[in-house]
Amino acid sequence: MKYDPKFNKMWNKDLAYIFGLLLGDGSLPKSFTKRSKKYKNPIQKRHIIHFFSGSRKFIEIIYIPLFKKIFKLRPRIEIKKRKGYKNRYVATIESKKIYEFLHGKGFTIGKKAKIAKIPNLPKKYYSYLLAGLLDTDGGKKGSGFGLSTASKYLANFCIYCFNKFNLNYNSTPWYYNDHIYHQVYLPRKYMKDLLKFVPIKNKDKINFIKLNSPR
Repeated sequence: MKYDPKFNKMWNKDLAYIFGLLLGDGSLPKSFTKRSKKYKNPIQKRHIIHFFSGSRKFIEIIYIPLFKKIFKLRPRIEIKKRKGYKNRYVATIESKKIYEFLHGKGFTIGKKAKIAKIPNLPKKYYSYLLAGLLDTDGGKKGSGFGLSTASKYLANFCIYCFNKFNLNYNSTPWYYNDHIYHQVYLPRKYMKDLLKFVPIKNKDKINFIKLNSPR
């Protein structure tokens, strides 16, 4: 189905945040669909935007309302059952206009894990993009909280922000299958400081930070 949504294309805190969510657990796949041979163009390109989460509530309360607010369209939710693993939920919508807009802003098409980059956005919105990234890919690291990523660009962005906010962090790269992975995190005694500077919305992440921080 084709849509022609009208939306504001300027950076703001909502767009920065949802871009961070998509950098963490989103995907703009290179998808093509075969059509009948009677058509002149037998291959049709699809323009699909996915967002994955283990929490249906997070998709329903945070992602979908924000997506609708920004792009004036509502993604649908599907369940991705995985044998031996916890089910995942995916919010999906097809829109050429939004797909090309996100790509134009710097979102990587296809497999992005190792090459995902930070878009060129005003620095005043960095904390919102970081919030989206941590609300998805952020989690427990040792006894602290932070980010593990295969992308040096996302790791460097996280380091830049932590330095900007004067947060005490550790950065630990490691090698696996001929690639350098990155872990950037706040030790337990400092991780509560993150909530002063980064507007995290994921209640599970917030609760983990508060419950595991020193009293």
